[in-house]
Amino acid sequence: MPRTLAALRNHHSLTVVAVGSSSTQGYGASDPTRAYPAQLTALLKAHFPHSAIHILNKGVGGDNIDRMLTRFPGDVFAEKPDLVIWQTGTNDAINHIPIARFRSQLALGLSDLRARGIDVILMTPQYAPQFIDVADHADYLKAMRDAATAANVALFDRFSPSRQWSTDIRFADSPVLTRDGLHQTDAGYHCVATLLADRLTTLAAGR
Repeated sequence: MPRTLAALRNHHSLTVVAVGSSSTQGYGASDPTRAYPAQLTALLKAHFPHSAIHILNKGVGGDNIDRMLTRFPGDVFAEKPDLVIWQTGTNDAINHIPIARFRSQLALGLSDLRARGIDVILMTPQYAPQFIDVADHADYLKAMRDAATAANVALFDRFSPSRQWSTDIRFADSPVLTRDGLHQTDAGYHCVATLLADRLTTLAAGR
């Protein structure tokens, strides 16, 4: 992520677009400031106080990958971001979008982002009952891993850590998922933001 890391290391401004569905929008959070993009903004500003960091929340609840791609021109490219955090896959699996189409649309979206020189973090679905109840949910996760490798972009595997959170006794009194078995709570969004901030901070430090 050359543009992102250069901005953080050299105290330049950084524009990030967080695009996705309800878990980007912040459904399940107690208020918009608890969605992961807002929490990530606060964490990065604390780590990089001399950089002007702007994270734009372009999550739309219910969106699948087809609808996200139609929003790219206005919601992503028009903002001229240095970094795009693209969260997708959950609604596609739940609504049984054919895996072949999901793969082709992923490749198309990543190609469009890379052609514009935009850094990318591709974010997988979270571990949640509604997602894992889909018989072929693992195929969507694999498609995202494969697409990230093929496009040479960063992958944020949200599924793996969130599976651990689901049984972690530290979250017994503050669950990471809402009662609908799909969306994250303030605690879940905080965990996502913290992992992303820690990873970016580590990379910027050259570790």
